[in-house]
Amino acid sequence: MTADSKFRELAEHYDTTDLAEHIEQASWEDPETVREPMVTYALRLPKPVIDRLRATAEQRGIKVSTLMREWLEERLTLETADAEATVPVSALLALVAERGTRSAAS
Repeated sequence: MTADSKFRELAEHYDTTDLAEHIEQASWEDPETVREPMVTYALRLPKPVIDRLRATAEQRGIKVSTLMREWLEERLTLETADAEATVPVSALLALVAERGTRSAAS
C-alpha cells in the first residue's frame, strides 16, 4: 500500500465516520491554567549517553525528555536547597521501583 493510498483511506474513514462521541469525551486544557510555560532547548550529548538515557527511560516507562527534565529538576533542587521545592511524583515512584528491584535481586 502506497503512502497516497493510505492517505486516501484515512481521509475516507474520517469523511464517513461520526466522531461526535469522541469529541464529547475530549477535554480541553485551558492555556491559562498551565502554571509554567515549557521552553525547548537543544542539547548535544554523546551517543553512548543518549543510549543509556533511552534504556533507563524505557525501563521506567517514560520518555527520554521526561527523564532528563526530572533529573535536571532534582539536581537543581539539590543545588539550590530550596525548602519549598517539590520532587515530581513520577521521580518518587521510579525511586521506589528501583529500590524494590534492587531489594528483590539481593
